[in-house]
Amino acid sequence: MATPSKASLTKELRKLGIDIPASASIKDLSHRLKYWRSNEGYRVRLLRNPNAKFDNHPISLLENKSILYWLPDSQMAEDMISSKILLVLGRTTKPSKDAIVFDVPSDYDSRWQRGSNDKSN
Repeated sequence: MATPSKASLTKELRKLGIDIPASASIKDLSHRLKYWRSNEGYRVRLLRNPNAKFDNHPISLLENKSILYWLPDSQMAEDMISSKILLVLGRTTKPSKDAIVFDVPSDYDSRWQRGSNDKSN
């Protein structure tokens, strides 16, 4: 399979309404296309710090309940929200200045045997 071009990836992301950073590489664009569903992410905060029960869950990636996080609209966000220890404060296309942007890890599929936005899976 041929490597997609920056232009083709940009076109696909624009169809989904996902922002494209000016400095994005082909790898960055491919990552967004694979994992992001839309441009409207979640502003979230942990209700309590994850305990050992969540060691094999993506919620374990968030470390501190006093921090505001912005998660992209993705399977990872859905999995984290379903843990019920995450408070969703709202949806927004732009993270606030005090939020930590937490993108989907590149090993998400293999690490938690989860799906991606990639239609070829």
